[in-house]
Amino acid sequence: MAKAKLVKRKRRFRIEGVATLLLTLAVLLFLGARIGLKSYNYNLSIEASKVEEKATTLKETVSSLENEVNKLENRERVLGMAEKDGIKTNQDQVVVMGDEDKKNNE
Repeated sequence: MAKAKLVKRKRRFRIEGVATLLLTLAVLLFLGARIGLKSYNYNLSIEASKVEEKATTLKETVSSLENEVNKLENRERVLGMAEKDGIKTNQDQVVVMGDEDKKNNE
């Protein structure tokens, strides 16, 4: 009987194998980044809508408070309260605090 020789093959890295591996990794990274960015954008849009809603609520509150302040500092209201309490005034000399500040700011 003849003895069989075992021939060991050396595995060599072929450029095609390395290129295929790198391409596969690049595609997987691209898909992962794409999915991650879409979910991040979705979360940001939800957060933006919450912030816009809160800003709208705050603007409505500010508007309501400004209307209340204007109503409370109405000259006729102040004079009416003064007369109700028995205070006699010369209407030409009554100054409601804040009127001058508003005129200066406008």
